Amino acid sequence: MKRFILIVVFAGMMVPAESQVSVNYYFDGNTLGISTSPNKKFWGEFRVNTTSYIHSSWSYADRGITQVYFCFKLASDENAALYSGLGAGVPLLSEETGWASINIPLGIQLSPFKQIPGLFLTGEYNGMAAIVDGVEIINTLSFGFKYLFQKK
Repeated sequence: MKRFILIVVFAGMMVPAESQVSVNYYFDGNTLGISTSPNKKFWGEFRVNTTSYIHSSWSYADRGITQVYFCFKLASDENAALYSGLGAGVPLLSEETGWASINIPLGIQLSPFKQIPGLFLTGEYNGMAAIVDGVEIINTLSFGFKYLFQKK
């Protein structure tokens, strides 16, 4: 129960009262997330993977790793953006304990459908450096989508 409350507090801190919210899905790790508006130059994301990361044999790739990100656009035009960010991960919902990771995503988001302006297709590389007895690296490569709930 304490973990659930902590996650709700993190998520609430990421979504200012006047911001738009999007839901996210990333294939690797079957990762689900919520974020502030990816239309803006800066946004925050909260993610949780529901399965192990498939592109790594990393021993800490268990499910239930909660991650918080600060993302920013490096370059963008009307229908595409290159972005990066900085994040942290902790296995709050996992059986693994005693480690944390520093995460650096680099991705592209496309808005290819004018009929669905809130839909973004994403491709992302995310390097995660786990801090345990040493430093272990996991490389994830993922495709997915974000859907922005637009204000009318």
